[in-house]
Parts: sequence; C-alpha cells; structure tokens
Amino acid sequence: MKAIPMPAPQPARGRPLLVITGFMGTGKTTAGQTAARELGLPFFDNDPLVEARGGASIPEIFDRRGEEAFRELERGIVRDAALLSAAVVATGGGAPLHRESFSRLADGNEVVVLSADEAELLRRLPSAETRPMLRPDPAHRIGELMAERAPAYAAAGGSLDTTHVSPEQTAKELVRRYTDRVPPGRPARIEVGGGPQPYPVLIGAGGVGQVGAHIRESVPDARVAALVTDPATPAGRAAEASLTEAGLRVALLEVPSGEAAKAMQVANSLWQAFRDSGLDPTDVVVAVGGGATLDVAGFAAATYARGVSLVNVPTTLLAMVDASVGGKVGVDYANTKNLIGAFHHPQLVVSDPDVLAPLPPPTLREGMSEVVKAALLASPLFFEWLETAPLHDGVPQDVEWMIEQAVRIKAGYVTVDPRDRGLRKSLNLGHTFAHAIEAASDYAVGHGEAVATGLVAAARFGARLGHTDRGLEPRLIALLERLGLPAHPPMKLQLGSLLDAMAGDKKRRAARAVFVVPAAGGAVLVEGVDPQEAITCLVPTP
Repeated sequence: MKAIPMPAPQPARGRPLLVITGFMGTGKTTAGQTAARELGLPFFDNDPLVEARGGASIPEIFDRRGEEAFRELERGIVRDAALLSAAVVATGGGAPLHRESFSRLADGNEVVVLSADEAELLRRLPSAETRPMLRPDPAHRIGELMAERAPAYAAAGGSLDTTHVSPEQTAKELVRRYTDRVPPGRPARIEVGGGPQPYPVLIGAGGVGQVGAHIRESVPDARVAALVTDPATPAGRAAEASLTEAGLRVALLEVPSGEAAKAMQVANSLWQAFRDSGLDPTDVVVAVGGGATLDVAGFAAATYARGVSLVNVPTTLLAMVDASVGGKVGVDYANTKNLIGAFHHPQLVVSDPDVLAPLPPPTLREGMSEVVKAALLASPLFFEWLETAPLHDGVPQDVEWMIEQAVRIKAGYVTVDPRDRGLRKSLNLGHTFAHAIEAASDYAVGHGEAVATGLVAAARFGARLGHTDRGLEPRLIALLERLGLPAHPPMKLQLGSLLDAMAGDKKRRAARAVFVVPAAGGAVLVEGVDPQEAITCLVPTP
C-alpha cells in the first residue's frame, strides 16, 4: 500500500476580508458584529473560536495550559481566517504580533486597527478576571502591553480611535472603509488559472440576465450561440433572451434531464445540431443547467471542430460548486461515470444564486456534499461555519457566500493542477466510494447523497489507516445529518455490485481502485488497497 500526502493549495482570491484588530476593549467584537450585519457578510470572532477549539474558556486555557497554548490556538485561527474571503474577522489583540500568520491575513484585505486611550480602556476593562493578560494590575498592564504592541499595531493597517465613538459609529466607519474598497452590488469574481488562459467565475444575483453582455466581453468574435439546456430549467429562457439582446444568433438545443443527458447518442445529436446551426470555432456553446447538462455540452464543445468556446451557466448548487469549474467534460460509458471525456476549460462561468430559489430542498441539498468536501479539504473555519450557520431547508441561508468559498477552493486545485495529474486528485475525496454507490444502485442514488456517504466512508477508512483524526467521523456525520444528507448508503446495495463498480472505476491504478482520505491540511491518496478491505468502511461484509 502506498500513501501520497496531498496538502491543500491556497484557495483562489475572492472578495477582500474586513479584518478588525487592536487592543482588547477597543470594540472589535461589538462593532464587528454590527458591521458584518450591515455588509451582509459572515462574522468570525477570535475569542469564541479559540474557546471552541480549545474546549475551555480563555481564562481556563491560560490557567491550565499557559499563554503559549492560547497563542498557538490564536495563530491557528489567524491562519485559517486567511483562507476565507468576503467576511468580517475580529482578531485577538495579540494577533498582529504573529507576523507571519498575520501578514497572510492582512494581504490584499482591508485591515482596521481599533484604538482607545488608556483611561478609557481601564474604564472598559476594570477587571482582570476574564482578561488573563491584565493580571495582576489592569492599570499597569494596559500601559505596558500597549507600549509593547504599538509597533505591530502601527504596521498592521489603518487606525481608528474609538475613545469617544459609539460602537454604532465605529461600525459605520468600518462599513464605509470596506465599501470604498469593495463597492456593493457587484458579483464576486474568482479567477481560475492553469488552463490555456485564466477565466472568471462570476457569482451574483441576476447573473443569468447578464450572460449575453458577459459573453460579448469574453468571446467578442462570436456570432452564433448554441444554447444547450435541459427543458426543465427555466433559466434557459432567460439566458436565451440575454444572448439575443447581445446580438447573438441563438440555436436552442435541449437535452434530457439528469444523468440520461450524459450519453454518446446525446453528444452525437449535439454535434449534428452544431453543424446545422452553422457553428464554427469562433462561436460559443452556452451550457445552462445542472452538472449533467454542463458535462455533455462541454464534451460536445470540446470535440466539435477541435474545440469551440464554452460558457457555463450552472443552475443547481451541485453544478455551481463542482461541475461548472475545472474543465472536466464527458459522458458515461459501459456503466462507468465519465469514462469518455476530455479537458475543455470554459471561457466564463456565471453562477446566479437566484436560480436556486425554485428548486425543491432535496435537489438543493444534493450540492451540499460537495461544499462539505471542499471545506473538509482546505478551509477549517469554513467547515466550522457549516456546523453552525443558520439553515433554510438544510442549506445555509447565506448561500452566495458559501458558493464563493467552495468555488475558491476548487479553483485553487484547478490552478495548480489543471489536468488532474497530481494534487487535484484530492477533489476525489469520497468519490471512489460514491461512484461505486451510484453504479451499484443503477443511479437510483443521486451524486450528492452518494458523495455524502462516501465522505464518511473515507474518513472511517483514513482513521483505520492512521491518516485521519478519529474525531472527524462523528463531526462529519453530525454535520451531514444537520444538512439532511445521509451518512450511510440510503438503500441496500449488493457487495458484489459495489466491488464490480470499483473494479471499473476510471481512477484505478494497477487494476485497483485508489482512495482519497482526509488528513490534516489536506488529504492523502492511497494506492494498492484491497477493495474488499475498503468496502467494509461503507457496508458490513456478509
């Protein structure tokens, strides 16, 4: 058995963070919470996060484990916060002293250092009971610590004195500074590198209505737009209107719903339709729909006239966070998912969260398994956010922010490994199990449910092999149950069918399936596994 470490790459840049730092008592938490509400962004506060990870209050951490244990937890929060985008982060007062981790957090983001004079801080912080750093004499320690930290605070970012300012006024100024830098109403823009040329993923409400204008910028020479869509997707008509308004001649091409679209005869019908519509290499294929529609449209675009420009407009959560980004296109063959395929990166991806509103909750939840996978691989604070974020029908209410984080993570992997030869294989976490479940159930089990089950099996298998923290499995099961996703196969499957599916998995090496399991800071790719051993992590052997 061979184990290959797969450390997570840095996620692609998204919208900037608003980072609030400064001495204790300056109002970071109160003003930060208010600013986050005004901006419509998530709020991450150092002290509660430290206490949750440390399993104790901050005074208890100091008393039982010492200051250095607290500082290590604080550094971890700062490092993990640097992996986020478009959020308000309130750091601990000592965070700027950790120069390496804080510089990562500050890079490219709006940093505001709150301050107040000593007399006001003493009034706000009269007791050292909950502030271990002020022991034994708060009046003396405030002055001493402020002097020690002054150089770090001066270097950290722009200052804001809160001595004679209310928390509401402080929050208003924080909002002003952030919106001066990040004007509201614009879509999040994430650049995906690694392919023939970088391409943007635009995430924002109303995006479908702007598809035509965006294509005019990305594919300026196009005359014809072959619009490939599932007839059950209302967004197809909105996209057609936008394309026509932009002066493109639209050929509307419909494909079957779901996995039935990913068949060679469907691809053949698209090639014929492309020819009939006069599509040439300067034109564009616009795929509007779920992952299956994007896969077959992309495959047809990749293989027609040796490659035609592709624009993806995903209309399911699963497609927004997975299939629309990365350039993998293909069809199913010989009862094996995506056995026939190619790499054909889009010119543009437009993700409009508004199109998700009409979807039934089970369809929406299908995408959450890929979101969980992304967080598990590359963003601990994102994973913790999923564990506590307010939900609506099993999906976090702040769905646009969630999509941005998941896409950034996938874009990071695609950029460093565009053709899936190395590190990008981490994105197959749980998928060897998942694809076996799908095939063994004759695709009665949907991809999202299969991936959810596969993630748990991968965590269990990784713990058995010594690569995965044993505490992850119960956390993962609790999260999936919170999201309304199965932690175990949702139907009884035959062991032989599962093993046959694994034997045909396209990711196999030396005639054996390979597995990706979670690990600290990323994943581990495991080769040379006996499938009989791995499958026991999914279903008990008879």
